[in-house]
Amino acid sequence: MMLKACLNGWRSPSEHPALPTTPAAIAKDAAAVVAAGADALHVHPKGDDGADTLEPQMVAEVVAAVRAAVPGIPIGVTTGAWTAHDPGVRLGLISQWTVLPDFASVNWHEPGAQSVAELLLSRDIGVEAGLFHPAAVASWRK
Repeated sequence: MMLKACLNGWRSPSEHPALPTTPAAIAKDAAAVVAAGADALHVHPKGDDGADTLEPQMVAEVVAAVRAAVPGIPIGVTTGAWTAHDPGVRLGLISQWTVLPDFASVNWHEPGAQSVAELLLSRDIGVEAGLFHPAAVASWRK
């Protein structure tokens, strides 16, 4: 069995004052949840505004900080469409990542999911399928 912890999710700092948004805060929480028994981590890199981002620099900073805090623990990030509504923009950002996570979630009900998954796999990034409802499962199975 594997216990994966999501450190911050799609929420904004206005929803909870302790939500980790900076690379240092996310890394600190990563160390705490791994000490408590987590075997893998899912994080949402945040921009200065607290919103999720796929910007290469922020993804690099978050993944590097977490990896330094908890060496050997698999790290995943979001690729949710809310980070960049246009699938082409999402693909462009992901293709520019320089520090790669071990895996990334792909929500199969979102436009461009297959292309995002193919790009991740081509970069040796594992794909975590986000299956929110039966239609997403049907799409994923194709």
